[in-house]
Amino acid sequence: MKMKQYGFCALLLAVLLTGCGSEPEPYQPGAAVSGMEADTRFSEAQDGFAAGLLREAQRVNGQENTMVSPYSVTMALAMTANGAAGDTLSETEQLLGGIPIGSLNQYLFAWRKHQPDSKTCKLRTANAVWYRDAADFMVKQDFLQKCALFYQADAFPGAFDDKTVKEVNQWVSKSTDNLIPSIIDRFDPLDRMVLVNAVCFDAKWQKPFEKDDISDDIFTAADGTEQHVPFLSSTEHTYLEADGACGFVKQYDGDCAFVGILPPEGMSVQAYLDSLTREGFEKLLTKSQNAETHVRFPEYSYDTALSLNGILQTLGMNQAFTDAADFSGISDAPLHISNVLHKTHIEVDAKGTKAAASTAVMMQTNGMDAIPQHTVILNRPFVYVILDTQNDLPLFLGTVHAIT
Repeated sequence: MKMKQYGFCALLLAVLLTGCGSEPEPYQPGAAVSGMEADTRFSEAQDGFAAGLLREAQRVNGQENTMVSPYSVTMALAMTANGAAGDTLSETEQLLGGIPIGSLNQYLFAWRKHQPDSKTCKLRTANAVWYRDAADFMVKQDFLQKCALFYQADAFPGAFDDKTVKEVNQWVSKSTDNLIPSIIDRFDPLDRMVLVNAVCFDAKWQKPFEKDDISDDIFTAADGTEQHVPFLSSTEHTYLEADGACGFVKQYDGDCAFVGILPPEGMSVQAYLDSLTREGFEKLLTKSQNAETHVRFPEYSYDTALSLNGILQTLGMNQAFTDAADFSGISDAPLHISNVLHKTHIEVDAKGTKAAASTAVMMQTNGMDAIPQHTVILNRPFVYVILDTQNDLPLFLGTVHAIT
């Protein structure tokens, strides 16, 4: 098991591995694909994107509990980027850490192929593409082949009617063990394609909680309300502390871990996230101490549903949402992204953690402008991460403002 030190940057995560992979050869249709293992460049790129994604998602959600999966969003946007060109492609690459799409394909291919898969810790990833079966829209086979080879994405033609909506939602529900029952409500007449990712995580604690480890305590919510809820108590051996924040690492029974971070006393979660940079997280994690740490944290569960359009634009991805977008690698028909939908679910209890995410990139033919979318003792609002410790990369990041 890795986890000798941590280096995350959006809510604790990832040992920054040494070395740097070489650039892949230009993609050739029909060629076999290979992966590149996570290295410093990939870890830093993912950590930076994760930190920005949670920060801006929390800003949109105010004091609501919020969880995002940078892994799921990266998968969906990377598939889409394989059909992008010009500034549309370069902005997407910069958003995802500045890695050229050819290399990013290989990193994500390797990550997906080496995920935990046991009875006590499993992470499943699924990708798919639906496109409108219409005479005025022809999808380039080279694009679909890249999605299939690097992302194992099945491609489905459809009428983009109620039947297709049902097919997409059933696929998402099945791929997330029914934790996310749906991702889309309807198709617009201009919709031509939807690229969908689904992630499902289910892990038991390495050290289970016994009955005597569970007792009620008070959680002080962001609005000052005191909530009497079940707390879990344990003794861990990795303590984190830097710049007034403190935290702990608790292992699952596999290559993943839960990281709990308590912001400095008197600082809101949003203020803490605003101060959160990759370098700041590395500082917190590199100061980890191998010390006996008495931990108490609440059981909780909640769902998050977001349109990521405004968030991604704030983070620098702009052209893809306009008529100036260049997705000529997907089709000769002019396309832009009309919406990026993101849903997550989290359950943390005495047995372990279940989490799921789905991201859908909705693509329309040009005809109208895309409509802007505005959307330690952890006994007060906190931040958490679910970490792939085999690859030292973030899977889910979230905040808890109240117990639901």
